[in-house]
Amino acid sequence: MKTKKEGLMYKVYKAKWCYIALLPSLILLGMFKLYPAVIGIFRSLCSWKSKNYFSPVFAGLINYKRLFTDFEFWKSFGVLLVFIITGFITTFIICLPFTYLVYKLEGSRFGKFFQRAFVIPMMVPGMVTLMFWRFFYEYQEGILNTILRFIGKEEWIHIWLADNNLTLPALLFIGFPFVAGFSFLILLSGFLNLDASLAEAAKLDGANAWKRFFTIDLPLVIPQIKVLSVLGMINGIQAFNTQMVMTDGKYNTMVPGLYMYQTAFKKGNYGYASAMSVMLFVIILIITIMQQKYIKNVD
Repeated sequence: MKTKKEGLMYKVYKAKWCYIALLPSLILLGMFKLYPAVIGIFRSLCSWKSKNYFSPVFAGLINYKRLFTDFEFWKSFGVLLVFIITGFITTFIICLPFTYLVYKLEGSRFGKFFQRAFVIPMMVPGMVTLMFWRFFYEYQEGILNTILRFIGKEEWIHIWLADNNLTLPALLFIGFPFVAGFSFLILLSGFLNLDASLAEAAKLDGANAWKRFFTIDLPLVIPQIKVLSVLGMINGIQAFNTQMVMTDGKYNTMVPGLYMYQTAFKKGNYGYASAMSVMLFVIILIITIMQQKYIKNVD
């Protein structure tokens, strides 16, 4: 019986309808994801401003030379580091134990209640949540200052979003009680997939609840912790909506993403902003590779 040698092209031909079905998605991905990234790298090497928006001029590494001496840009990384560290603390010191307690209530009415209670806020648009917190900190009619007036603590009243010493802590407090729906779901899915027989065996061996948590349950959700660590770092570097809505980067709350945004759309220096975006991409890539390499052996 005659057989055909199945080379690469033959395999592609056999699955041609799958590739044809994927083609529209690949075209859209290239247009709206790949092309902007490639053109952004090229434009970072150009003098590209509002006045020559349609005719950028190649300028070599000028934007990068300026970037390495831009004190405000690198200073914003200090503020970013505070936000990222706070995010890790709230996720793994507060959200993780909370999720574990909810997992232990699995099957009870209280367990179902808490599962819904922590997931429902995910349905609320993030901008709505930020506007609530903006009103919470508002000076005249805000919730916080109103409570302080009611309990007779007028001396504690501040302009919370316009104080170099208080504004950053106020932004870090946003999200209280710090049980984010996404992190909660990821961790809860890990706990729900644990093998109950392991806990039963440890219990029979005399291990108490603390020992079972640290030696059995926690190590088994390391994959979920890895995912949240990587996503937390990437999203932390990219995000700037909180700072933009609450303070517009003033009062020691400027982060690199917002600085890049303002450089492009307020100052009209698109080439310099493109250089910032490339720098952020390189930093995210390096950190992600280091994270993956380091936590690969944490099992």
